[in-house]
Amino acid sequence: MTYTLVVILSASIAFPAIIGAIRYSTINPVYYPFLYCIWLGFLNEIIGYFVVRSGNSNAFNNNLYTLAEAILFTWLFKRWGVFNRSRNTFFLLVVVYWVAWLTETFLLDRMKHNTSYFRVLYAFVIVLLSIQTIYTQLILEKRNILKNSVFLICAGFVIYYTYNVIVGLFWLYGLNASLEFQMSIINIMIFINCFVNLIYALAVLWMPTKHRFSLPS
Repeated sequence: MTYTLVVILSASIAFPAIIGAIRYSTINPVYYPFLYCIWLGFLNEIIGYFVVRSGNSNAFNNNLYTLAEAILFTWLFKRWGVFNRSRNTFFLLVVVYWVAWLTETFLLDRMKHNTSYFRVLYAFVIVLLSIQTIYTQLILEKRNILKNSVFLICAGFVIYYTYNVIVGLFWLYGLNASLEFQMSIINIMIFINCFVNLIYALAVLWMPTKHRFSLPS
């Protein structure tokens, strides 16, 4: 896969980012953490492009973004009411994120490398929260489920972060020795990322207005 194609596919995050910017004033605020993260992701892609073009590694800005992503997406579930029965769970997860990220980044000196342990940790958490939320939506949603933004976002989370967990485990346990295997894994990730970004764009398009949101508990 050429570098140009990688850049084009990665730029697919622009679709949900632009739609979110256009619809922001009308979208229900419970979705704001998702939009903030999408915009940060778009900004990170732009920064990463210029960093790589200058001949440097984009691991530093990617590691900062993954921490923000973990916190914002977990906050999204909080805004949806997922932690209503155990409000301290959200704050506990945020503390765990910070401890894990700081430990791997500084104690293990991985600021210039991707934080694999932290990525696996928060990806696993997001997948579990998404599955729980999808289960609720499938039971209680009476309308077309494909027009349900919560369902679409969680479906995207499950697809993307499940693959992230698998890839992360490959890296952690040294199953990435072959360069050809590494490239295959990365190429699949790029296509999955593009596909999920398109799901996010559809989700942003269907996000309810400020007075039309409800998430069954």
